[in-house]
Amino acid sequence: MKKISFEKRLRLRLQVNIACMILSAILFAIVLWNKDFAFLQPMYSASLFGLFFASLALFIRNKKLKMDPEKMRTMELLETDERNVLIIRVSYTIFTYVSFGILYISMLISGFFSTTVFYTLETLLCANLVLVLFIRKMVEKIY
Repeated sequence: MKKISFEKRLRLRLQVNIACMILSAILFAIVLWNKDFAFLQPMYSASLFGLFFASLALFIRNKKLKMDPEKMRTMELLETDERNVLIIRVSYTIFTYVSFGILYISMLISGFFSTTVFYTLETLLCANLVLVLFIRKMVEKIY
């Protein structure tokens, strides 16, 4: 199993946090200043503010973690502990199956009300299944 050092993983997280903050600011500017998207402003404003501030909070947390070697070592032990890794993997697996089930049931129920929503959910379900298959094959090749 290839291992990425915790410091590299932390650096990658910081870069992703910065990218999410930049993306949310750009999308917010597009929605705010384009009059064609006026109907999207309330929904996108809340979502993009949430993304920005969540990324900012995680950035600050990860930056503080990077500055304190003792806390960084503690967090590394928590993340690499075999029991915790197994719990996370099982949780993600269960979540995947449950979310597919909920999406499938939602798709079936939505067919009674709107064919557009039905086909949208069906496409989303198919895309998720293909994505899971692709990720599984990719992970099998890596490990």
